[in-house]
Amino acid sequence: MTTTVFAPSPLMQLPAVKSIMSSYDMETLREIANHGCASGVAHDHIYYTQTWDFFLKYEDDIEDYLFDMYGDDWLEVFARETTSIREQVNLIVWSYINGIASDLVDGDD
Repeated sequence: MTTTVFAPSPLMQLPAVKSIMSSYDMETLREIANHGCASGVAHDHIYYTQTWDFFLKYEDDIEDYLFDMYGDDWLEVFARETTSIREQVNLIVWSYINGIASDLVDGDD
């Protein structure tokens, strides 16, 4: 297995991002960036229990990132697409991981 060295950035200092970087190598991050977590490639974040735990642990990082992405109404974006809290949290975490994977991959090029 090849070890990927990431260039330091403020984004990579966030605890949630560090967790993602410890779960996935650069090849997997590229797959996530290209196909999304829904494709099943994000093996540590497939099940509701995994995404729920990740959200509870890194809620502040996730909310700040999504606020920056979508603005004040960020939560409404996800509420419109789900029918339960578990689905909403799952979608929020997947969107966060998809975005972080894209940011990391873009920074790698």
